[in-house]
Amino acid sequence: MSSNTSNPQRRRFLKLSSGLALAPAMGAGLGAAGMSAFSSSAQAAATGNVTVGTWGGDYQNLLESQIATPLLKPQDLDVNFLTGDAVSRMTKLRAERMARRPSMDVACLSDTDMATMNESGLLMPPGLSQIKNAANVFPSFANPYSLPHIYSGLVIVYNTDYIKAPPDSFTAALDPKFKGKVGLSDIIFNYCGMFGSLTVGKGASDMKAGTDFLRQLKKNAPRVYPSNEAVAAALKSGEIWMTCMWKARALQWQQGGVPVDFAFDKEGAIPVIFQAAIPKNNREPANAYRFINAMLDPRSQIGFAEKMGYAPTIRNSGLPAALQAKVGFTDAQVEKFHKLDYAKLTSEKEAFLQYWNTDFKVGL
Repeated sequence: MSSNTSNPQRRRFLKLSSGLALAPAMGAGLGAAGMSAFSSSAQAAATGNVTVGTWGGDYQNLLESQIATPLLKPQDLDVNFLTGDAVSRMTKLRAERMARRPSMDVACLSDTDMATMNESGLLMPPGLSQIKNAANVFPSFANPYSLPHIYSGLVIVYNTDYIKAPPDSFTAALDPKFKGKVGLSDIIFNYCGMFGSLTVGKGASDMKAGTDFLRQLKKNAPRVYPSNEAVAAALKSGEIWMTCMWKARALQWQQGGVPVDFAFDKEGAIPVIFQAAIPKNNREPANAYRFINAMLDPRSQIGFAEKMGYAPTIRNSGLPAALQAKVGFTDAQVEKFHKLDYAKLTSEKEAFLQYWNTDFKVGL
């Protein structure tokens, strides 16, 4: 295990993010002036439309069913979705940095990808005075360029029809008895490398160690699928028996009848925070703020927890205790979450993507 787990500041960071503490959050000093600014903005943007760049599939469906339709349609705000993978979305943000109006009013990305976009100077500060529920965001999720939506952790997910004992390490994927029975999702390629690094005891931010792990895994003929949904289908059919995936996805697949369970690697888990941000060149962000406000509405947070298994990022979600226990994490598990070195991961990501596309996936 990485020695970082003994860092008291890191433990505080992770306990807050797990929802085990209710400390004051970012924007706690919003006050009447901030709320007045929000009210003026909301009134000025009483009608209109907003385009949200996001993933397709389940995430888009829930953005529609939990946010766009019940919360924003009654306010006469039409939500359009620009769907695609994260790499395409990041490429579009870069290409449009000088555009008079970007094609996305809101961009949804994971924390690692959002950090990369911030390093490129593409994101507007989150404008906390425009976000009604900013004061209730857990402080550990706060940053100066985006708002957190939901979070989970990367774990081992396995088919219980074929694997009876929970694997205690993802190094089990290297066992010849699992040849051809391990699958990975192409859209979380960077996390696959990070999990490889973690599972061999190098922490979660050493992409060289992750690359070395994947080179060993390739000898065991793993399969790569274009989406998380495709991984679920392969697990359900028995085509594969094991993957690394968010705990939230494992819960969702269980609800859908896929015979899976999940296990923490003995080296720990990797947190993922799905975030939303506004491109810096958005000249009329009022409707973007309205959408992000709805993402942090307790009603939508509960909806994502119930239907997709992700834990809330706000302390006033009102999540029932049983649901919190299901989608959240224990103290012991939180202690083994690895804090990510975003700057290091950003600097190494392009080289790792090159390896993933031109080496690892070739011939599989």
